[in-house]
Amino acid sequence: MRHFILPLFLFVAFSCIAQDQIPKLPVDSEATGPTQQLYRYLRDKVWGKQVVSGCQARWDYNTMDADGLYERTGKYPAINIFDFQHFRQRNLNYMGPTAKAWHDAGGIVGFIWHWSVPVAADLSAKEGFAFYTPTGAEGRRPSTLFSPRRALQPGTPEHRIINENLDTIACYLLHYQQQGIPILWRPFHEAAGNTNRGGKAWFWWGSDGAEAFKQLYLYTQHYLMEHGVHNLIYIWTSELDDDDWYPGDEYVDIVARDQYHAPSQHGSFKQQFDLLRNKYPSKMLALAECDCVPSVEAMEKDDARWLFVAPWTTPFVFSQQNDDVFWRQLLNEKLILTRDEVNCAGTYRLGINKESGIYKKGELAVVTCHADPVPMDSLLVRVSYNNKVCREFRMLPATTDFTILEQALDSTCAVSVQVQERTGKPEAIGYVVNPEGFRSGYEEPADLMSYWNNLKKQLKALPMQVKTTPLDVPEQYKGKYTCQDLEINCLGPAPVRAYLAKPVNAKKKSLPIIILCRAAGVSGNWCRCSEWECVHNAALGNGALSLDINAHGMMNGQSDDYYKMLEDGLLHNYYEHNAADRETYYFRGMYLRLLRAIEYMTHQPEWDGRRILVIGESQGGGQAVAAAGLDSRVSCVVLNVPAMQDLGGARKGRRSGWPQPIENHPNLTMAQLDATLPYFDGAQLIRHSRAEIYCEIGLIDTTCPPSAVWALLNNAKGKKTVNCVPYRTHAWPSGERRQPWEQKYLRPREAFINDYLK
Repeated sequence: MRHFILPLFLFVAFSCIAQDQIPKLPVDSEATGPTQQLYRYLRDKVWGKQVVSGCQARWDYNTMDADGLYERTGKYPAINIFDFQHFRQRNLNYMGPTAKAWHDAGGIVGFIWHWSVPVAADLSAKEGFAFYTPTGAEGRRPSTLFSPRRALQPGTPEHRIINENLDTIACYLLHYQQQGIPILWRPFHEAAGNTNRGGKAWFWWGSDGAEAFKQLYLYTQHYLMEHGVHNLIYIWTSELDDDDWYPGDEYVDIVARDQYHAPSQHGSFKQQFDLLRNKYPSKMLALAECDCVPSVEAMEKDDARWLFVAPWTTPFVFSQQNDDVFWRQLLNEKLILTRDEVNCAGTYRLGINKESGIYKKGELAVVTCHADPVPMDSLLVRVSYNNKVCREFRMLPATTDFTILEQALDSTCAVSVQVQERTGKPEAIGYVVNPEGFRSGYEEPADLMSYWNNLKKQLKALPMQVKTTPLDVPEQYKGKYTCQDLEINCLGPAPVRAYLAKPVNAKKKSLPIIILCRAAGVSGNWCRCSEWECVHNAALGNGALSLDINAHGMMNGQSDDYYKMLEDGLLHNYYEHNAADRETYYFRGMYLRLLRAIEYMTHQPEWDGRRILVIGESQGGGQAVAAAGLDSRVSCVVLNVPAMQDLGGARKGRRSGWPQPIENHPNLTMAQLDATLPYFDGAQLIRHSRAEIYCEIGLIDTTCPPSAVWALLNNAKGKKTVNCVPYRTHAWPSGERRQPWEQKYLRPREAFINDYLK
């Protein structure tokens, strides 16, 4: 760091940089995979398109300013630049967890080196250390007469000192290299100082002129590489008029600029950017230090998108110029990359040799991968059998298309194969072997149906009290459909609350019933009834009696605060309530409300007396299964990754279906859980239904694992249509997977529902 006012310089007219002018690989031909990967990310995805936010450590090894930015804005800068300045004086542990923690959180690690050398004329440590020359120190700081020319001469004390220092620094850098951490490396910054403007160098590494500096730069680079350090992206800092100090294109990856005493308008430093762009057209350009941070508006307007911008530490990073309002705005701009937005990883698309994802015993399953681009670092492969990781290995493919796994299994199993870079997001695919062999963890209790029949008798004996409130229907349905808010009394802690929609003037016994059950949660939109969705369902087929029921009996159409209050209070972690008591277990009330709603719907004069279709995703799917198992009039269920199946799966060494009560109740004994869970397990209830089933299974779903859903299906007696999606988690697929999934699975499911209701 050095503060001074630069004169304005003339520069040649701007000329556009072709992307291919910048080398595809860093200058270190042996750069590690993660280092090449970071360089490639900066070159291909960032340079000229976005600006990486950066921050300095406070003179040594910390993230104090980065933490300060997070406190002010809720976001971390992408780069934290540490400093080796005090590697001797303060006994800092540069092998401590700080840099790795930053890297593991998704950040980019940088290092500068204010290389302090002995102050004493005899080069002993007795008078301390400094990096300033007497000119640079300006009488206010310790200074040194350490000579870079003598440091390059074998046999001199200076030579011994720099080698000893480099040995220490190399150990630190190798430590990071072994952890897979690439580093933006910026030694010998601002080397020329004022030398080319009639002044002198500020730091000892520039005190003997340009040639000595370049030799020192190259010596250091060669020394580190010879000692096996290959995780550095080399940055040289320009003083704009110091062409003769430039080490050469083959030794520099990024050209940086340090700029202080800027006006407070948050300008882009366009003149300096354009000057450097013309001088070094094959290099990315960074604003490695500054006081006033450029604004997004200025950088975009001036076409001066620095690769990264890193203001100097206190007092500049938080100042009157860079106040909290400015930082909040800057770090939320699309142009600026923050730590949570950095993604150096490539993209990986996994495939299997059987589109259905279903294999017979002994059949060869082949898992392949297409990478974009070829991975630079080894990939971690995890293979899970029935949701338990059993195999783990690394591989470094040499091509974009490669095979990850080939295996044939002789037993029933759900397999998931996951691939992940060190810092990337995992990509996975799954398949099942002989899924007909999955058997539920519980056996059916002898009194299962007598337990529920007794409750149904109590429910029937309760006089039905119904409250309805008319609702407006969406404009496109006005005059054709009616909709009302419905409340029905019920056994248990809450009434049935739902929306009911139907066509106007429908004839008696002319309409099927369609019931939509809601997924898990309380305050999310997916947990609440929807007037639009209820009426939309009433318009399917040739018209239907449509019910949209919320799982909890909570009021419909309330403010967000109401649902948040329930989520944080009465319904907090509701799925864990009373799992050791079948008379008060939370899902007892949920199932009873559903049965009460069906009873009400079957008394509607428009019901055709034949068809009741229940639809549900996740928890909604679990309710749909319960409806079919407990009411024989339910003729069809459409299940999307259904929950509450195979609740005893953990008893057979695999993951149970959501809410994984055995896994999530370590304080309860198995005997307590066994006395409750089988009565609410869809895999047991479905034995008493002949309803048709249309079901979608995510083969990498860990919430409602495929083994649990197959345990349900294998106990079902009705007609079954099963779609296994090898790349689906519990959520709907996104990104490149979304459109193919919609075409192959979502649209056919919607068509099935529509056709069934005709």
